[in-house]
Amino acid sequence: MEFRVEHVLRMKRLRNAEVLGGKAGLCNVIKGITIMEAPDIADWLKGGEMLLTSLYPILNYSEEEQRIFILRLAERGVSALMIKNHRFVKEIPDAIIETGERAGLPIIQIPQDIPYVDVLYPVMEELFNNQVMKLKYFKEVHDRFTALSLTDAGLDSIIDTLEELIGNPVSLYDRNFACMIPDSLSAIPLEQQELDIELEKIFETKFPYFWRKAQVSEPTVKNVDQVVVPIRTVNHIKVYLIITEATRPLEELDFIAIENAATALSLELVKQFAVAEVEREFKNDIIDDLLAGRPQVLETIYQRANLIGWELERSYAVLLFHVQEEFSSLSENEMNKPQNMRKLQSDTFTYLHEAIHSSFKNGIMRSRSDMIILLLPVKQQGVKSKDWLSAVKKKAREIQKDIREKTQDIVVQIGIGGIAETAMEVSKSYQEAQDALELGGVLHGSESITAFSELGLFRLLCQFPEQEALTSFIPAPLCRLVESKNAIKNDLLHTLDIFLQHNQNAAKAAQDLFVHYKTVMYRLERIKEITDMDFEDSEEMLEVRVGIKILNLLKKEIAR
Repeated sequence: MEFRVEHVLRMKRLRNAEVLGGKAGLCNVIKGITIMEAPDIADWLKGGEMLLTSLYPILNYSEEEQRIFILRLAERGVSALMIKNHRFVKEIPDAIIETGERAGLPIIQIPQDIPYVDVLYPVMEELFNNQVMKLKYFKEVHDRFTALSLTDAGLDSIIDTLEELIGNPVSLYDRNFACMIPDSLSAIPLEQQELDIELEKIFETKFPYFWRKAQVSEPTVKNVDQVVVPIRTVNHIKVYLIITEATRPLEELDFIAIENAATALSLELVKQFAVAEVEREFKNDIIDDLLAGRPQVLETIYQRANLIGWELERSYAVLLFHVQEEFSSLSENEMNKPQNMRKLQSDTFTYLHEAIHSSFKNGIMRSRSDMIILLLPVKQQGVKSKDWLSAVKKKAREIQKDIREKTQDIVVQIGIGGIAETAMEVSKSYQEAQDALELGGVLHGSESITAFSELGLFRLLCQFPEQEALTSFIPAPLCRLVESKNAIKNDLLHTLDIFLQHNQNAAKAAQDLFVHYKTVMYRLERIKEITDMDFEDSEEMLEVRVGIKILNLLKKEIAR
């Protein structure tokens, strides 16, 4: 409990003391007591002192100088000015009383028969006892939180202990201000506060904190104060400890508990980070072996996976999330700042990792350079593969949208491999996801979501990386159309592609092309004249369809 001016006035020897002005400051905390021997005493004060004086040092001050002197004491944080009338000062000046009243600095007159020591000794004894009590409380709280850290009790136990000690709700938030450990009130902040700005402290502590206003709805709606304590963990990452003054105002002893809780939370978070790093490296080694598909390490993979609770006796599909900058949206100056782009990619990786974890909670992640690899468990019983793929692509689009909103200059491309029935087939799914990622970028752009199972004939074409090898599969009639100098050659090629896509249904092709049916028939006749194609020959039409896909693929490659 704090020792205040009002407590001094309750002492037996000061029953006849009279508060002449500044009654609003009777709740001021007393941190020390001293005698005013010189007028420049304000230069040596630390704040919180009670001053004893006969006013002799400022005997010759004018009224204006007296007012300035009292205001100076108030600015320095003096808790009270206690005056004993002396033979040199018969009456306490009105200027001192009025200024003390205005500044909230108690001006107290004590009887002439009371020696200074009768005030000094009891106040010093009370301050000493109060300090001893604080030290004892600090030790008890410190021992309690130390025990929690040594027994690996976890974050929840630290928060619960702090709540018990201070009698107010406590919660913990991550660096994005997402709740990690909620309290029972769900207080809503009423103002936006810059989280790195430390406001004026009410109590001196070794850690930064600030106050903000919030609103609670239970048991009744009311506005309350909150204390927000930024806790630094590792890599300059912060979490936020929030205490809501819903039950009672916080006092100095409460901040002793908060300080120890903040230290315990910091140690616990660092410990969790270290454990997570070791576990992450262990997991990464297992994932790398799965992706490499080395049969000689299969048995050890199962053994290692069992140690961390992974179920490899199930089906998985590999998803690749590729992060890349969108140069078209960058100015020349921004493109010349690789360090800014590296930071942007790093931030995007953090956001992406959190978004993937939120959307695919049971997935297994691995980061590599500019890519995140996800091993996604697949429940195949009673679930159609198309339904599964549709649900995965829907979540993938939501992830892309989320990243787009947070980082405008970065795009995420996604490739989805086939379903691996066993652990040894994971490497195949990984290769398929890589092919889907590469072909998806060529066919659909840098922000595509491509599944290998939906590539169709392109899955075969991706086996021929050389353009010359691909070109050899283009049939001669189609080559004649491509090499012709006809003015509407591009329209003819597009019409032929759409016509074949609709199984040679000219009416449907006309609808898709937004042209008249006769226009389609005219173009088909022109194609026959140029190429000598036989639309009734199914084998030839199959070759033409393959040739058109090759042309589209080569066109995309050249555009890249």
